[in-house]
Amino acid sequence: MTQLQRNRPVYRHTSPADAWTPVLVAVVNNEKDLQRALKEHWYRIPVKRAPRQIAAEYLALYQTGKFGAQGRRINIYAPILRYHIVTRRELIPDEPDHPRAHDQYFKLELGDFIPLKTPITNKRHPRLTFLITTLERLLQAQDVSDLWLREAARKKLYTAVRERGLAVECWYPVDMGDRPEADLALFGPDGRIHLYIEEPEDWVFDEPGPVWENQRVVRVNALEVLRDAADVLRQMWE
Repeated sequence: MTQLQRNRPVYRHTSPADAWTPVLVAVVNNEKDLQRALKEHWYRIPVKRAPRQIAAEYLALYQTGKFGAQGRRINIYAPILRYHIVTRRELIPDEPDHPRAHDQYFKLELGDFIPLKTPITNKRHPRLTFLITTLERLLQAQDVSDLWLREAARKKLYTAVRERGLAVECWYPVDMGDRPEADLALFGPDGRIHLYIEEPEDWVFDEPGPVWENQRVVRVNALEVLRDAADVLRQMWE
């Protein structure tokens, strides 16, 4: 995640949006915070509870069931113009005695909100926090479950491996690691590689995959796979 300092704004990338442009989906659960986003053009995330990755080009707001007929869905999104760290008291000066007044927050400054042509409903997940998706998926999704990237990334990486004539299996059972099945297992003369595909918000950039005996465990970012599966494979071989 980009390292931020207090009151030192970091500006979003200026490259044109494309299918793989990252979008942060965040939750709003009351009218007051929704109006702050719409009218004052900012959204806050407590530093203590922030996802591992907040850097994105757009912010989409998931409105909880508290919004009635407009709830349990994503209705709008906006470009993220810049983000920096401030205290809650600086964000909301009319609540100086709030118990979290001195807590630090990421402040995401936003452009104008854009309504989705088709709201993205949530029929399968009782609770939602943060997730990273792509602009293409945001604009095409019908349900929140369509926003996760891991499944699409696994299919794309599987195809890229097969095109190179390599032996590969999906959902390979393992007795190590933090999941009972690896997304992919690659087989070669030097052993087997267990490949785990991580959702972008779970990604830790400075933690290399561990190595056990002749079996390597490699973790890759789903968004990077979707952007360029061939480059991800090249980095794995290196």
